[in-house]
Amino acid sequence: MTIELRPATESDVRTFAAWNYDPPYDVYDIVLSVADAVVYFQEPDVHCYTLLEKNAIVGYCTFGHDARVPGGNYDGDGLDIGLGIEPSRTGSSKGRRYVTAVVAHALATFGPQRLRVSIAVANKRALRVWSGAGFTEVSRFLTAREQSEPAEFVILAHEPIKTART
Repeated sequence: MTIELRPATESDVRTFAAWNYDPPYDVYDIVLSVADAVVYFQEPDVHCYTLLEKNAIVGYCTFGHDARVPGGNYDGDGLDIGLGIEPSRTGSSKGRRYVTAVVAHALATFGPQRLRVSIAVANKRALRVWSGAGFTEVSRFLTAREQSEPAEFVILAHEPIKTART
C-alpha cells in the first residue's frame, strides 16, 4: 500500500491535534488547543503535510523549524523532520514505510543535503526505525516539560545526497 502526502487541510489538523499518546509517548501530544493548532499548522513556514493510506489519515509531518525540540543544537545545514503517527497505528511495523515516504517527499520537495530528526530517547521504536533508514546520532539533550520531568532527546542526521567535490 502506498503512503501519500498532501498539504494538511483544516480538517486534517483538527483530526491529528486531538490525538493523545500513552506515556512515555505523550511527549508528542500537541499541547495547543485544536483552534490554535489549526492556525499554527496552516502557516506556510510550518510545511505541514498529512500522511494518507487508502485515503485514511495515518499521520502528519512537518519540515523545518517546527520539527525542532527546544534545547537542541541545530547549528549547521539540515532540514528538520517531524513525524506523528496516529496513536493506534504506532508499533504496527509500518514505521519504515512512513519514514520512507516522508524522506522521499522531503528530498523531492526541498532538496536538502542533510536531514535531521529529533526523537525522545524513550521512544525506542522510532529510534530503531529512523536508524534503520540510515540516520545516525549526532547529539543528545534535555528539554524542559511544563507538566513533568525533563525529557531526553537525541538528534539523528542523514546525508542521503552526496555531491561531488571538485
